[in-house]
Amino acid sequence: KSPCPLAPPDWCHFSRRVARSRLHRLAKDADVPWEDEKFIYVAASRHAVAPPQARVIAPPKSGSGKVLLKLCEKDGSADEKLFTKRDGDVFKAARRLDWGDALPE
Repeated sequence: KSPCPLAPPDWCHFSRRVARSRLHRLAKDADVPWEDEKFIYVAASRHAVAPPQARVIAPPKSGSGKVLLKLCEKDGSADEKLFTKRDGDVFKAARRLDWGDALPE
């Protein structure tokens, strides 16, 4: 319901590593046996669904005792949130999140 908070050339997607077959590597003249593919998705439902609190829109950046998440908030804004060990269970949950995941309530 809100405009996308990301400014071009950034766009809402997530990336997954996909294995390449021998034929695929030959066709692309590639050396590595994998490729990072970008995906975008749209979910549709006939029933009203509550949007998640926020969604991770970039690869998480983690360090010793901390994790930084770039989030698309429920109100349509983009924000970065830092979670540290001091946040306890919230930090443990944030550590397990990946690009494209919804932030738990």
